[in-house]
Amino acid sequence: MGYIMWPIYLLLQNFGWAILIFTIIVKLAMLPLTIKQQKNMAYSQLFMPQVNEIRRKYANNRDKQAEELQKLQAQGYNPTGGCGPLLLTMVLLFGVIDVVYKPMTHMEHMSGSDISSVVQIATETEYAKIFLNEYNEQDRLLIDKYKNESTKNELFKAEGEDRAQLVHQFKDDEGYKNDYSAKDPATISKEEREKYGSFTQEQLADLVSDNSRLTNETKNRLAEVAGKFVSLRNELTALQVYNQYPACFEESSLIGDGVKDQLANLSKNMVFYGLDLGQTPRWAFEPLVIIPIFSFLFSVAQLGISQYFNKKNNPDMPGNGSMTAMLIIMPIFSLWISFTVPAGVGFYWGISYLFGIIQSFIMQKFFNPAKLREEAKEKMKKNKAKVEVTATAVVTDAETGEEKVVTKTESLSQKEINRRKLTAARKADAEKYGEEYIEDDD
Repeated sequence: MGYIMWPIYLLLQNFGWAILIFTIIVKLAMLPLTIKQQKNMAYSQLFMPQVNEIRRKYANNRDKQAEELQKLQAQGYNPTGGCGPLLLTMVLLFGVIDVVYKPMTHMEHMSGSDISSVVQIATETEYAKIFLNEYNEQDRLLIDKYKNESTKNELFKAEGEDRAQLVHQFKDDEGYKNDYSAKDPATISKEEREKYGSFTQEQLADLVSDNSRLTNETKNRLAEVAGKFVSLRNELTALQVYNQYPACFEESSLIGDGVKDQLANLSKNMVFYGLDLGQTPRWAFEPLVIIPIFSFLFSVAQLGISQYFNKKNNPDMPGNGSMTAMLIIMPIFSLWISFTVPAGVGFYWGISYLFGIIQSFIMQKFFNPAKLREEAKEKMKKNKAKVEVTATAVVTDAETGEEKVVTKTESLSQKEINRRKLTAARKADAEKYGEEYIEDDD
């Protein structure tokens, strides 16, 4: 999906507009498949009385039931004809999720090494904030000793009072509990950030282990930062750190000026009318909450309109409890999922529902199911008019010289049978009178 959305992003220089235009292109590309699906469904519905009868008659004989249903499929019945668009929709959704989670990869086409460097700067900034805040002097001094190989083992518990587990000196301070704030990275020097923020995976495992003498508060904060930089969220989390502290990236020597320009460009272009599509909405009164609400309302509207058209086009069909359940469950699911993924995913989902509503009206207007059913009945009549024709011919094997009898059976309409008879008669007349026979497609 990234290669489809990327040129749109380059042209419009905005992630939100790229998602919007991408959705329009996808819906237009899927329209022929949707039309074909609706026609197949109309045709397959004509077989439902036979299908129900087979299932009733052979309810206790699965093999015979499958055999009879297979015969119906040979006549045009397609029980899976409506699955294609649904499966394609799910594939597209997961593709969009990958693009939203990895904007540096898909939108700015940064190299893997540059992205790793950006993530490294972001993690260093987050870890340095922990050790250099005003409440954490004792943990910082212990890290100083840990970084000094000669006294590295002082990090771990050992005999003696000076090796005991550290207890945070402000742990009972209500101000510390309620108003804790890490040190502003803008006031941290590049050297401090690299010293107190640069850790290998092995070192981090040491810092948060049960044997570490660091205070539990610091261990918890270190684990929280590490959890934010999981593989799927690496790029978005690093971009969010950049949005907060761009100066930390500007002064870093790990990335070049070109990458710094790309970060600035991406930070600006991820915002769509004041909404940062890289942020995950929260259950709070804030502007970003409009996207989950937008997705929820359009999902309710689309499912409601679809159910209305189904009842209108199939008045004799009994009430479908599963559709009613879906009308309730799917919008709630859309609402919940929109609060667990970046806003860009919820935005795509809501836009898809909106265009789904428009598509429903188009299909109802130009591809009305009642009209399609009449066309399907005519098609079924033509298929039933076909008869099985068996032709036998004697052919000579090119390798052995042996003659073999070959039998071929075809299902032909009466029109095709008459055409072939007329062709054979013309060919016979031409041979009889020594004339050249020319095949006439008409």
